[in-house]
Formats: sequence, C-alpha cells, structure tokens
Amino acid sequence: MRQSRGQRPERGGPVELIGRERELTQLRALLARHRMVTVTGAPGIGKSRLARAVAEEPGGLLLTRVRWWSQGPVGGPDALAGVAAALGLAGSAEFEEVAERLRARPRLLLLDDVDPVRDGLVALVQRLLQALPGLRVLATGRQPLGLGAEAVLRLGPLSLTAPGDGSPSPAARMFLARVARGANVTGTGAAGRAVVDICARLQGVPLALRLAAEQVGRHPLAEVATLVESGQYRLSGRGGDMWRHRSLHAALGASYTLCGRAERITWARLSVLGGEFDEETAVFVGAGGQLRAQSIPACLARLTLASVLEPVRDPGGVLPGRYRMGTAVREFGFERLRDAGESAEAVERHLTWCRETAESAQRLWQAGLQQQAVAQVRAAEANLRAALVRPPRSAAQAETALHTVVALWFWWGVCGHTAQGRSYLQRLLPVVPEASLLRARALWLAGWLAVRSGEGDAAELLREAGELAVLVGDDTTLGHVADASGVLAAFSGDRELAVACLKEAVDLVPEGVFFGPSVAHSWAVLACNQAHTSLPEARRSARYAAALPGTRDDRWARCSTGYALAFVDHLSGRRSRAWRRARRTLGDAEALGSPLGQAVIEKLLAEIQHFPATAPPLPDRRRVHRKRAGTPTRYAQIGGGRLARGAARPN
Repeated sequence: MRQSRGQRPERGGPVELIGRERELTQLRALLARHRMVTVTGAPGIGKSRLARAVAEEPGGLLLTRVRWWSQGPVGGPDALAGVAAALGLAGSAEFEEVAERLRARPRLLLLDDVDPVRDGLVALVQRLLQALPGLRVLATGRQPLGLGAEAVLRLGPLSLTAPGDGSPSPAARMFLARVARGANVTGTGAAGRAVVDICARLQGVPLALRLAAEQVGRHPLAEVATLVESGQYRLSGRGGDMWRHRSLHAALGASYTLCGRAERITWARLSVLGGEFDEETAVFVGAGGQLRAQSIPACLARLTLASVLEPVRDPGGVLPGRYRMGTAVREFGFERLRDAGESAEAVERHLTWCRETAESAQRLWQAGLQQQAVAQVRAAEANLRAALVRPPRSAAQAETALHTVVALWFWWGVCGHTAQGRSYLQRLLPVVPEASLLRARALWLAGWLAVRSGEGDAAELLREAGELAVLVGDDTTLGHVADASGVLAAFSGDRELAVACLKEAVDLVPEGVFFGPSVAHSWAVLACNQAHTSLPEARRSARYAAALPGTRDDRWARCSTGYALAFVDHLSGRRSRAWRRARRTLGDAEALGSPLGQAVIEKLLAEIQHFPATAPPLPDRRRVHRKRAGTPTRYAQIGGGRLARGAARPN
C-alpha cells in the first residue's frame, strides 16, 4: 500500500491530462456540490489520474491521499488502517483517533483504487461523513461505494472523433504524446491514418494507448497497428507507477480477481460474443452447468457495476438493456474460457444462436416485414461476423455456419453486403461438400451474388446449383437459378435467353415462397427485359407482379414491381407517371437500405428527367380492343386472393 500525505503529489509535478477537459469540469462541479464523489470506470481508463488532477489543483482543500493495491495482488488490507497510516497514525489506531486528526481543518480525503477494501470502506466513509461536516471524500474504483449521498462520475474512453479544426482526436493526441522521443511520428499522412487505426482498435482506452505508444520505439508504426489487431490484452510496457498498470493483462487480471465465481464464468462465456448483446442472448450463450439461467441477469448487473461490461442501453426502460464488452476484456475472458476447457461448447452455442437469429430474420423478410428483418440483423451484425469469421472446428459447425449465411441471403444481396457474403460462402462451401438442399441453396446464393457483383464465376456456380437442385428435387431453388441466369444473360446482351430463363423462373417459384426472392420479383425482372422487345407484354407482366397476393405488403416486391412499371412507362413515353412511380419506389429502396436498388432507381430517374424516351408506335386501337375481348376475365382467383383488373396471368 502506498500513502500520500498533505498537498504533496505522489510523483513530482502536476498531472498531465489529454482529452479530459469535459470530465475535469464535471468532476470539479460535482466536488463543489457534493461531499462524496466517486469516479468509476473500466481498468486503465484513467480514474486515478483524473481524480489526482482535480484534487491537487492549487488553492484546494488539504489533501490526504490513500491508495490501496499498488504493489501486488489483494492481501486484504484494512480500510481504517490504510487511512490511519496515510495520516501518520499507527495502523492500529481507532476510529476516534482518525476522526480527530481529520477534524483539525477542512480536508479532501482521496481514496484511490478502493476496490480491494470496498466492503469495509463503505461503513468507514459513512461514519466519517457523519462525524466530520467539513470533510469531503473523493474515491476512485470500478464501481460506486453505494452510499445514499454519493455522486458518481462514470469515466469512458477517450473520444475517437477529431474536431473540425483539423487537429487529431483526443485519443490520437494522447497516443502521439506518449510515443517515444526520436520515433518521428506525426498525425498527418500515412502515419496519421495508422495512428487513427490504432486508436480505433484500442477503443480509446488510455492505458492501452500508452502501452501501444511504447511499442513504437521498438516496431514500425504499421507493425504496431498489426500487433493491436489481436491479442491487445497482452500489451505491456515499463511505465506506470503500479504493477497492474504495466500491462493490460495485469489490469484485467486484477479486476477478474475481484469478481465472484458466477461473474467470472459469465465474463468468460460471454467473451465469444463479438458485439452488443441483450439479456436473452447472454442467457442463451452463457447458461449451463453450474451457472443457472436465472442468475445471469444479476451477473450482468454486477459486471456492469464493475465496469467489465459497458451498458449500451440501460435496462429498466421500454426497450431491454443491451451491453458491450471491450476488445481487451473479451480477449482476456476468452483466455480464461480456453483454460477452463469450455471454449468449444461456448463457440457452438454462439453459432447456434447466430443460426436461429438469421433464420428468424429470414422468416420476417419472407413474411413481408423487411424493415424488422434488417433491424434484427443490424443489431446482431457484430456477433454474426464474429461467429462467421471464426474457422469451424467440425463438420457440424461448418454446416451451422453455412445455414446462417444462406438464411441471410437478403442481407448480402439486397442490403449491400455482397462481398462479405461471397467471402463466407467461398470459405464454407469447400468444407460442406455433401449433395444436399443446403448446398444447392448456398451455390445459388454464391452465383446470385456473383451476378450482382459482376464476378466471372457466376455461370459455373449457377450451373452447379441447377444440377444439384434437380438432384435433390427442389423446384424453388431451380427457379431461383433460372432467375439469376436470366439476369446474367441480360447483362451479356442476350435478351431472348434472358426472357426464356425468367419465364422458367416464374413457372417454378411458387407464391408465398419460404426462401429466396419472391415470384413477384422474377415477374418484375421479366417485365424489364420484355420492355426492350414488346411493351404490351412487359406491361402485362409488371401489372401481374404488382397484383400478386402479398406484393402490396412486401416492400422489396413492391420496390421491384414499382421499378418495372416505372421503366415500362418511361419507354412508353409516359414521363409524368414514370417519374411518380420511380420516386415512390426510391422511398421503398431507401427504407430497405438497398444501395443497389437505390442506384438503379436513381439512374432511371435521371434518364426520365434528362433523356425522355420516344414512345414507340402503338398498334391500331380497334385491333387492341378485339384482342382484349378474348382475354381471360378481369378478376381471377389465385391463392385465395383476387387479382386486380388486367392482372390475369400472361401467356
């Protein structure tokens, strides 16, 4: 234990703080209004430095600083003995002696790193505040003391956002200030970009930034950026006045030591998660064995109080609470999980959760609730990525991962994540070689994404997918292959082949399909290709697509059919109607978050505005009237719903 008395700082000179101007102001204001203030935060976040900076300001109260846990692991030091020793009294001094020494003049009692003696300190501080009206107490620790009159300042990481004046962000400024002299590192150019990348990977944690900056003297800056990409919890250095401030591993280990057994297990098991998570996810992944599901919410609350978890959205409101675990905290927890021999089971649970989440989102999408589906995937995106980039350890894990990727077909193809989806498929398809419905759908998805991104292997992937779909007897997947083949043929300029493939697609894909693009989408693509050769046929196909049951409530189908109708109107010379339809369709594409859809519609709008199409010659109205007299009835019953006028299935 290290003690500091009077106004004398522990190390000569004022405390240097970078990027903490707002927190300094907040802490000064809290100390002016409250007699008991606690600064809390994660390990290495800078609690002690901020408290010292305010406490040691000139003109303040007489300062008595007590610091525990500075030389080694917790040994159970006594709270009263620590305060007595800092005041120059014997360690066996009674409370009355300590109170009499503090009563001499108004004083600020700085209790630094109180976590090892927190339980005993609560009662001591409460008695001191009651006995000494002129006493103010400033404490630092992972969690508040829990006194009724206590004000709490929760300290977060340094900001990664640069101000608008061109200067570096607070995190980058601290990193550059801690870089060893002679390293010649600036905050501009390639070096500046590397610094920004390092700060982002370290999430603005001051201790991590200082330890990474110390590496610059031994490694090039680009190599340091690679070092902190993984295993950053093992960063170490020579600086720091405490043993646990010389490495992230030691700082996190100190926090781990103070956790209860249930909290340690929860910490370790949840380390497989890669991003934000809620209580339901934590129970799914973490429960089992000696850790019961009903005890996990309490563990989450205690880990949040201990600054192991960061609350993204506090529980207790209308929406359930969400949490996040820092990179170094997660890496340390996974090391504990691996040492306990539970990593394989935890990874399996995480992957199963990802599959269920993906399949739930797919069901929402197929039911026409696309915005809810996208929101669900977006909330789980970091966790899905963490599970899918992890190499599968067994054939079962590879199959589960592939199920997850295939279920998210709309996320990759519609919502603008084509390259990411292709990378997962390229890695997983070789390890799931069995001829199955799953592999047929995965091959179709790979081919479809290749078509949408203009890759050269699209035709081969679709050919293999079609052969396997025939082998397993899946007409729906065969229809999707025909749809993608039609788009590929259209891109190559073969309109006749495109129309033939798309007609096959609309014959094979059923209404109310449970996987992949709806049949209305295929009808809309067919109409766009027919428009280049026969506008009447294109209009009938587009209207049929718009009148299909479910299209009105399916935003993506409505987007596809709206584009097809606008495109046909544009080629027919109906600029005003084409413009209105395209504008409405653009709103649907924006609501879906579909960058490809938005780009295609914006291109059509530009063509409507700047390059009006010349209306092709129309056939004789009498001939058209006689032809229509023999068409099917204006209302047709399909799938239990009625098709609007003119929506009878085209021949």
